[in-house]
Amino acid sequence: MRRLGVVALACCALTGCRGPHRSDGERLAQAYCAACHMFPEPALLDKRTWRTGVLPQMAQRLGVPAPSLFAEMHRDPAMVVLTKAVSQPDWEKIVAYYLEHAPDTLPRPTLPAEPQLDPPLFATGPLIPRMQSSAIITLLKTDSVNQRIFVGEAASNTLRVFDFDRHLKASLTLSSPPTDVISEKDRLLVLESGRLEPNDEPKGALAQYGVARDGSLHFAKILIDSLFRPVFVRDVDFTGHGRKDYVICEFGNNRGRLALYREDGGTYRRHVLDATPGAIRFEVLDLTGDGFPDIVALFAQGDERIVLFANDGTGDFSGARKVLARFPPIYGSMYFTMRDFNGDGKPDILYVNGDNFDYSRVLKPYHGIRILENGGRNNFTERYFFPIYGAAQAVVADFDKDGDLDIVTTSNFADSARHPERGIMYFENVGRYQFKPYAFSIARGNQWNVMATADLNRDGWPDVLIGAMDLKDIARIQRRFRGPASATAVDPILLFENRGSTVSR
Repeated sequence: MRRLGVVALACCALTGCRGPHRSDGERLAQAYCAACHMFPEPALLDKRTWRTGVLPQMAQRLGVPAPSLFAEMHRDPAMVVLTKAVSQPDWEKIVAYYLEHAPDTLPRPTLPAEPQLDPPLFATGPLIPRMQSSAIITLLKTDSVNQRIFVGEAASNTLRVFDFDRHLKASLTLSSPPTDVISEKDRLLVLESGRLEPNDEPKGALAQYGVARDGSLHFAKILIDSLFRPVFVRDVDFTGHGRKDYVICEFGNNRGRLALYREDGGTYRRHVLDATPGAIRFEVLDLTGDGFPDIVALFAQGDERIVLFANDGTGDFSGARKVLARFPPIYGSMYFTMRDFNGDGKPDILYVNGDNFDYSRVLKPYHGIRILENGGRNNFTERYFFPIYGAAQAVVADFDKDGDLDIVTTSNFADSARHPERGIMYFENVGRYQFKPYAFSIARGNQWNVMATADLNRDGWPDVLIGAMDLKDIARIQRRFRGPASATAVDPILLFENRGSTVSR
């Protein structure tokens, strides 16, 4: 799911000085911009992007007077602005600090290993040849129990259901782009975004559809409404009483939340776990070791962070929370998952950052995938980083069946002039946090986003599905500074068929 959000660089509170500063501008920047998220170092962006893209947005949140009546009239009324505005002289010092210390251009990243092209493990091609689509895929999910593939897209707002033999079983036109589903034998719960572009309108919903014997879908009811641009949902029995709660990431924009919805007399009562925007994904696992399922969530707006919400044993998450990792507000957090990469029995974090749909649309050398190792007490340390411009998502599995975890990644802001093939990559685990990287020729010509895995051909080897994010403005932006971009690919969904059963290694 692309974030499409504003990087909220300004904070809602002030802090005092923190150690020595080289200038008044640095002191002011630290005071105003490090209270609510990590301090954004000037080196994270080039001078031009700070000056024309990010700093003007930052000024609005700091309460700096608008440069014109037109700009004042077009301020977002939901935007959080400092109660005590920054004075114009102080703002000019902050701007001078960033422009003085920012580089003219961002450096190109150094790769730990050079990617090879087209690994023999995967045979690549379209999932459905000549499939008609907007190619802005917002939902791609598989249900191995009922052998279903779900494909949702923006623009047309359609949801299509295929079986594992790739036959179309159902198609719906919704009022807004679907972003997630919960699949059961006789019913389907569809998370509808309301509006996909940045907004603070609570128009999203979780809708229930009945599944007929022939696989067709029939609307039943709205389970939960008034959601802020929801992007992710799971159902979990946190209390052990046999009743499912729904946890929903309501990404929003200026407003948003991570909320638990618990059934109460035929309706669902909202319990807000975190009232900040940017919740994009969570996982449920017992991270505290007390036998009860906890929630670990990624927030990707402004204060980019991964947070542990501990279950007190009764399904209550209102106690102390722990920030497991925090990232600068320009990192563009997109995805995470928790898997045991080093085999010590403790879940590590695979973190993906590469969102570039805001006010700093340049190729960033700190985009990519990171493995954060769990030290044993849920203290995490980075052990691996591979730079990937515009990294979007990842799937983790032992794709080659050699006993360790491999990774497949997508990018929706790849370097389309120099290395468009790196829009999709495979990382073969060779041990001790070392990976052999591969890129794919089929990735050229489009941007890629959502992913899913399933054994579609039932040979015992996990296959990968990859959905396109065909946004024409990406190519136009990159042509300004990288030369001509590739032409748009035709196929909106790719199938990477795992040939492990036939490929000799």
